[in-house]
Amino acid sequence: MRGRDREWRLVDGLLQKLRRGEGGTLLVDGEPGLGKSRLLAEAVAEASERGIGVVQGRVEELGELAPCSMLLEALDLRSEPGDGDGAAEFGPLLLERLRVGLERLAPGPVLAALDDLQRADPATLRMVHTLHDLPDDRPISWLMFRSTAPIACQAVSLFDILEREGAERVTLAPLSLAAVVALTEDTLGRSSDPATRALAARTGGNPLLITELFAGLREEGLLRDTAPARPPGRLRIVVQGWTDTLSTKARSLVETIAVLGRSLSLEHAASLLDTTPAALLPVTEEAAAAGILIVTENGLALRHELVADIVAAGIPPSVRQSLLDQSGVLMSSERVGPARLLTGPASTAIDAAIASGRLHEAEEMVRGRLAEHGSVYGSAELRCLLADTMYLTGRGDEAIHEAETVLAVPGLPGHVRERATLVQLYAMARLRDDGTARAHAQEIIDGKNRYGPAARSAALVALAIAERREGRLSGALALAESTGRLAGAGSPKECRYEACLTAAGVLVDVHRLDEARAMLRQARKDMFGHGHLAWAADASTLEARLALLASRFDDAVTEARRALDLAGALNTPLSVAAACAVLAAVALRRGDLQGAAHHLGEQPGGTAEARLRHTLLAAQVAEARDGPRSAMSLLAELPRPLMLTIEPAAGPWMARVALDAEDRAAAEFVVAAAEALGAANHEFPALGAAAAHARGLLERDCDALALAAERAEDMWARASAEEDLGKVLAAAGRRVEATERLERALGTYDDIGSARDAARVRRRLRGMGVRHRHWSYAERPVSGWDSLTETEHAVSSLAADGWTNPQIAEQMFISVHTVAFHLRHVFRKLSIRSRVELARLAAEQTRDGFDPPPGDRHA
Repeated sequence: MRGRDREWRLVDGLLQKLRRGEGGTLLVDGEPGLGKSRLLAEAVAEASERGIGVVQGRVEELGELAPCSMLLEALDLRSEPGDGDGAAEFGPLLLERLRVGLERLAPGPVLAALDDLQRADPATLRMVHTLHDLPDDRPISWLMFRSTAPIACQAVSLFDILEREGAERVTLAPLSLAAVVALTEDTLGRSSDPATRALAARTGGNPLLITELFAGLREEGLLRDTAPARPPGRLRIVVQGWTDTLSTKARSLVETIAVLGRSLSLEHAASLLDTTPAALLPVTEEAAAAGILIVTENGLALRHELVADIVAAGIPPSVRQSLLDQSGVLMSSERVGPARLLTGPASTAIDAAIASGRLHEAEEMVRGRLAEHGSVYGSAELRCLLADTMYLTGRGDEAIHEAETVLAVPGLPGHVRERATLVQLYAMARLRDDGTARAHAQEIIDGKNRYGPAARSAALVALAIAERREGRLSGALALAESTGRLAGAGSPKECRYEACLTAAGVLVDVHRLDEARAMLRQARKDMFGHGHLAWAADASTLEARLALLASRFDDAVTEARRALDLAGALNTPLSVAAACAVLAAVALRRGDLQGAAHHLGEQPGGTAEARLRHTLLAAQVAEARDGPRSAMSLLAELPRPLMLTIEPAAGPWMARVALDAEDRAAAEFVVAAAEALGAANHEFPALGAAAAHARGLLERDCDALALAAERAEDMWARASAEEDLGKVLAAAGRRVEATERLERALGTYDDIGSARDAARVRRRLRGMGVRHRHWSYAERPVSGWDSLTETEHAVSSLAADGWTNPQIAEQMFISVHTVAFHLRHVFRKLSIRSRVELARLAAEQTRDGFDPPPGDRHA
């Protein structure tokens, strides 16, 4: 039984007592679908194997035909006229018959296992209590199960009485994330991918939903769909069975929340249902007892995302639209008075604006309400929302200050403290790099009873970021993924995506690209499906980094530009620096140093991680332009072990630059850090390959470089290792092997479009007497800017930027005469006579957003 170790220990203890001649009672309750019947079946089977007699009874779904019929059937007895006088009472003869039947059926130690007692009639429950209290010469243990489904019954009273009399009681909780994954894989019969795990997480840890979901998808041929268009029929039947037990009012409440797709305050729900909050309380309790509804500090929400989707889909479109229209009218007509908290439509409207990326609008709404709000707690809640807009717009220090101001208010309502804590943690973890977030996060985890799931989820994200920065990538990934269960257990309906993006970022770093891609696609689908666009630019930036590592440069540029467009449109600048870093990296590999410098000219800002990437790219551009010593001055500003954690592939480059700058001590430090990172994260081959590459450079070790080339998962990193191995082999006089390795590197560089690297390898091969035809032809005009080949464009860009012919030749790994040859062609095609005119035309092209044509690959 997945995830039920604690409960099974209690059952095992009960059975051990029986074997020692002692009795006991264990009461098990919980929501529908959490595995009560499975636990009972396993207990019965184990008792039989241990030689313990079993009396097993279960109240059928439609209830009992007559009082105590469940007990009579369990003891193989027939109902007789003298047993009782109807549903209200039972006679002494029935009690004696049951006692004797129990003794006759099981003369030794007995386990009496009774299931679904929530359906039992009052007479049966009283008889169970009486039998339980009868003295007996034999040891008898009782294992009783009831569902918290809202059926009018007295089983809850029986459980309360027995617990007061000394019985042990356990309430089944949703499965942990690890148990959800294990049960999913049990059901599928194979390992699960991230998309499948994300789908399973939407069950909220309910075993029945998990098994019915995947069994149904298999039956209907939908198992291969990462986001199936409809839930399987058997899952809809389960959900309908749950909602059918609700009263009409409770079902209306559940359907309303499902349609609106978010949490509602009690006041707002009452307005929509044309009742009062007080009248809605028993309805809320009924739906919560059924395991369908949860009550959080932020309002009422449905426990399981899948259940919400199924319930909403079952409502006619016209009714759904009417509910949405009614909700919109209420939200626009209600205003917040000066003496009450903001919970309800006003805060919901601001939350919706924040989640949808309308951050400027949200901030204006907050500031407008702050000016007229007289309540201390209402103002505190507004400042929470203000802090969130500041965080998402990259103003980390301001966000932290606002959150700390809110947290200093005495007697702060729980949901306000939760939101302030959440924003404070995210801003500290993502926008600062001083490590302050870890201590705050650990305090929240340690004091979990004082914080809700949203704050605990944010704390796990902060700890994940800290683990990542400290080089413990497995721990970072596990912490980020573990937030899924908390998110399904009561955090706000307006999803936060920081955990998903953190996990995807780690997966990209360690080159588990397929998993990262699936996670990001699902997240983006959810973002756009629910209108949660505040995080869309972050997701596109990660997609761009993923494409860069996969050596799909065109895709990387497309996604990075999409991220910049989204960031500009939504005023969410946290992604700008990271997206510009991707554009700079692509430009650098294509040999466009001017373009790379242009992209790095943007304000660094953004997250702490993005600022580190920005500095690394600036150092790489400096090395390309001015040599290794200029790069070393920038690298001195970087925390090198941290840099390798954020960008593992940087290790070999940093070691090479340090060696070229004749700083062996710095190179040794980088190699040691890379190897420590690889050893601490041995399950990620990309880190081990990078460490071997760095070690091979330091020691000129052919075996280490060959190992790096073999194990590197990134095509560019593989080609880089092949190139370095070729250089070492050539220096050792092993010309044939060196040529072979350099040819491999050249082929990969050409294939992925890394023009600058390809040009460098061609020059080395030319020096060894090996020449390549390395151009291709494309249909172009005979004159004008569009007529330039890619090589001519690269030469003209550098010349327009003020570079001399020798500088251009050194940068592009060609001769000075070749530079002059290309410039003559450029001048002729553009009908110009000087570099001044060339610079003017190049500036005009940059202003017009010119992209160089895809021509030959020579650089």
